[in-house]
Amino acid sequence: MVNKVAKFFLSKFMFWVLIVVVGSYFLFSIDLKHVQLIEKERGVKLSFIQKLWHSIRMPRLKLGIDLQGGTYLVLGVDLEKAIENRLGLEIKNLNQLFKNKKLKMLPDKKEVKNLELLMTFKDEESAKVCYNIVNKDVPTLKTTRKGVVVKSILTPPEEQRIRTGSVEQAVNILSNRLSGFGVEGIVVQQHGERQIIVQLPGINDPERVKSVITKTAKLDFKIVEKVADSKEALLDDFEGELPAGKMIVMGRKNSREYDEEDGKAYLVSSFADLTGDHIVDARVTYDQYNRIEVTFKLDGAGARDFRELTSNNIGRRLGIIIDDVMYSAPEISTTISSRGSIHGIRSAEESKDLALVLRSGALLAPLKFEHENRVGASLGQDSIDKGIFSCVVALLLLLLFSIFYYRLPGIFAICALFYNLFLIMLFLSYFESALTLPGIAGMVLTIGMAVDASILIYERIKEELLKGTTFRKALNDGFNGAMVVILDSNITTFLTGFVLFKFGGPAIKGFAVTLMVGIVATVFSGIYFLKSIFEFVLDNTPLKKIKF
Repeated sequence: MVNKVAKFFLSKFMFWVLIVVVGSYFLFSIDLKHVQLIEKERGVKLSFIQKLWHSIRMPRLKLGIDLQGGTYLVLGVDLEKAIENRLGLEIKNLNQLFKNKKLKMLPDKKEVKNLELLMTFKDEESAKVCYNIVNKDVPTLKTTRKGVVVKSILTPPEEQRIRTGSVEQAVNILSNRLSGFGVEGIVVQQHGERQIIVQLPGINDPERVKSVITKTAKLDFKIVEKVADSKEALLDDFEGELPAGKMIVMGRKNSREYDEEDGKAYLVSSFADLTGDHIVDARVTYDQYNRIEVTFKLDGAGARDFRELTSNNIGRRLGIIIDDVMYSAPEISTTISSRGSIHGIRSAEESKDLALVLRSGALLAPLKFEHENRVGASLGQDSIDKGIFSCVVALLLLLLFSIFYYRLPGIFAICALFYNLFLIMLFLSYFESALTLPGIAGMVLTIGMAVDASILIYERIKEELLKGTTFRKALNDGFNGAMVVILDSNITTFLTGFVLFKFGGPAIKGFAVTLMVGIVATVFSGIYFLKSIFEFVLDNTPLKKIKF
């Protein structure tokens, strides 16, 4: 008796039962509050079975946007603007290069136009000297000269690097920014050459998120040269035309803290004295007057440049410019190194968003909305109900077929199918993969493939039995003989799913994930779990042979 009990608990079948017990503890939870909410909405008392059904939740299983509702965005990356920004940075580098060469024949005019960097000189000799220097010392630029104008463009490899890197950088930055909202299941991925797809499940009013997404967060520090009450007043000082290399930046309007600075115009250089690329941290704090501000910290190189900039301009105003808007322009009273602060922020929410985008980094290229689609939660629930209904119908049809054609082994095959679905849910929850509507379609397809594996095994067992082989041997030969064919077909399908996941869009990826997970689950449940059922029944019941 003791040996039978020991054999019972040490059987392979009990190993699979243990997986169900542990997996169920990980996968499911009981939510009685949800039951109370349903009863309150419907105004009726639910039965015990209804309460049990509605209280069982799967909190670790993430649902895609098409199942729980939310917002689907398609963003376009302005790659041309990224190239222009890169050429603008080259202007600063060329200024330093000319300074190191101690050139006196500096260009009278520098501008970026139509993806070209144009430098105009007083005479052809100066243009020729500078052309030779740029051509020799700046390998990332392809430079030509025509008269007094030196024209530079990015080399094809460098331009392609900027195009590819801008989209990849935008994907990384958006992922970091959106992770700060604490929303589960957010998807940010590249689509095509210049598009980014963003899925925000559970967010039906995403205006604040959209503002954070599109904020370029380009932080520049520039020394203020002149301040006036309006743009026109500054232009009057220059007879209506600004000098080359100068620009006007407008101050923020309707600021609650710095009313005397609202809407003023600031004359600054077209090129930043220091950028925010060196920011390593940004936090929301309050100053000594309890006014909200964002403090930032620079890395070693940024701190060195900031210290040099402030020490050389004590008594002047330092413009803190974000996305071409002057946030504040405090007077430099002492040397500043690694830390600074940004004032003139309207609200705590805005300060949090600003700190978030500064921490995640500035986008190399602006983003623009190309398409937006919102999915309601009710539509998502309807998709879930229809998906579950389709799975139930498929299982019922297979159950009828299996019992009619294979009798008791058919019931075993259906048990393997349920185990298959359980493993799929468990894998998706453990690896934090979102279940989508195409993913449910992949599950339905997996059910059919799992049944196909059972049919191959059963038909092989029937062939062995017709030869007069004992049932135990026929069972082992049936599983072993069919395993090669099952693995071959499933590995081929798995590779197809991998290709779909690698190169497909979000919907295709949802299908591919459940397809690949389903194939792995099919191998475990359709071969090992199914065989353990037969062995368990033969070892622990009077049955020594099962009729097919």
